[in-house]
Amino acid sequence: MPIESDQEANKELFRRFLDEVVNPGAPERMEEFVAPGYIDHTSDARGPEGYRDNHNKILTTFPDFHVEINQIIAEGDTLAFHLTYSGTHKGKFRDIPPTGKKVSWEAMQFRRVENGKFIESWGVSDTDGLLETLVEPQE
Repeated sequence: MPIESDQEANKELFRRFLDEVVNPGAPERMEEFVAPGYIDHTSDARGPEGYRDNHNKILTTFPDFHVEINQIIAEGDTLAFHLTYSGTHKGKFRDIPPTGKKVSWEAMQFRRVENGKFIESWGVSDTDGLLETLVEPQE
């Protein structure tokens, strides 16, 4: 299979992951997309179980959590993407009690794919901006 086809397949894998697992809040399907040896270097999550645990924590805080792809680039076995996260703050986030605010924040990530599953990721999120939004007074 040509490299270009692999790269397009990897992009489609990530789109499907968002559409079928993340955005509908279906973390029970992690094994379909996340390899047993998966490592998230940002959170130290391991395997589909670690990814699922992290996602469930997000859903506890932001039950309507949603991810939008702003840009996705593939090179070799690696995806790079710029994302916008959004949700309603209905659970405790760090030391901040639920505010009921609808919030959004941005993230950049790299993710490696092997044999049609995610095996490794790195990322940064604008959590400082999110925290500022959560603690600023509502109008």
